[in-house]
Amino acid sequence: MILRKTCIAASFLAFLVSLQVSEAADSQQHGYSTTTLRQPVFGMAQVAVESAFINNWLNANYEKLTNEQMKGPREHLYYLVDSYIKEIYQRDGTILPVGGDLILQTMLRWAEPLGVYGGALAYNAVKLPSAPKQESRLELPDSIALTLDRDLFTVRDELGSWEFQIPYYFMVFDARDFVPNGLSRTQLVSLSTGVAQDASEAGHSQATLMFMFSPNVDLREFKAYWLSALGISERSETKLLKESGCSSSYGYDESILLHKEVVFLESQHGALAVAYLGIDGTYQWNRIHFDNFVSSVETP
Repeated sequence: MILRKTCIAASFLAFLVSLQVSEAADSQQHGYSTTTLRQPVFGMAQVAVESAFINNWLNANYEKLTNEQMKGPREHLYYLVDSYIKEIYQRDGTILPVGGDLILQTMLRWAEPLGVYGGALAYNAVKLPSAPKQESRLELPDSIALTLDRDLFTVRDELGSWEFQIPYYFMVFDARDFVPNGLSRTQLVSLSTGVAQDASEAGHSQATLMFMFSPNVDLREFKAYWLSALGISERSETKLLKESGCSSSYGYDESILLHKEVVFLESQHGALAVAYLGIDGTYQWNRIHFDNFVSSVETP
């Protein structure tokens, strides 16, 4: 069992250390490492060409796409967004261009239409001043809110039980408040991290983060449910997350080269879990953001 108070203590120490970081570094996706903002999958010229192509293709085909058919274009769009942001970070030292950016505007105008929660907020943050604002078209569950402050999304429970932050180029593709079979009421938010080279046939992918919360549930019951759902043994290997001070349960599916980790937390409001899944290569590259994510979780 991993108690929230242990993770809070470690996070506080990490916060004290972070105060020594320069103001310039602190202004970029605060709380999230910038070490992954390099080695883009696509070069700047290819991003420019493919962003124009996918924009034209979606203009012609979007109305015909089913929800399932949106998955491929959505993921490829965010591969391009990720590569572009890495390029401008290496060039300009920023991930949120001042005064807007036409290429990011062209890509992120499709984020919310393709099913990305907060996509309209991200688009409005990067669009040129002359471009019209985009109104949100995706409805979150009534119990979950999402806001954007500079380059960070904050996702929170409307009753104040939890909140977390993520960079604006992470892709939030699922948000639910439901009752799964075998467990009490659960809030679930699933999102994709940045992109990295991996061992898959495509050669690159995003890693996945999942946040789960159930109020008024026994932590042992909650833990057993999610370990089973994720296919991780209760006697699995444990791994340390250095920044948050938490330990995860770890599993590996060799048949599909998928690494899986999950951290369990508890608070006075209920039980929480953060799961991290990634193909070999992407898993290692983005794992620092799993640690950052766990550290960002607050239970006010």
